[in-house]
Amino acid sequence: MINQSERRGLTALDRRLQELALMNWTQFAALIGDEALTAAKICLLRKERRSYGEIMQKLGVTQKTARYWCDECKDREPGTKPAA
Repeated sequence: MINQSERRGLTALDRRLQELALMNWTQFAALIGDEALTAAKICLLRKERRSYGEIMQKLGVTQKTARYWCDECKDREPGTKPAA
């Protein structure tokens, strides 16, 4: 049976992951991997309207990598069109 928080998209497992991230970042980061962390950071920085140059400098990634993950974020956001 699905509870209210699961209908909104936050499951019990999501809550456990959230707790792990808060309590033991090192273990959480190892669990999800470097690529997922980098992608999330890139998406977060773009949502803050940071330029690709700023992202490249802050994270030490190429412009191609930054643009790739930004396109991936756009594909997942409700109300946005997938990258062409």
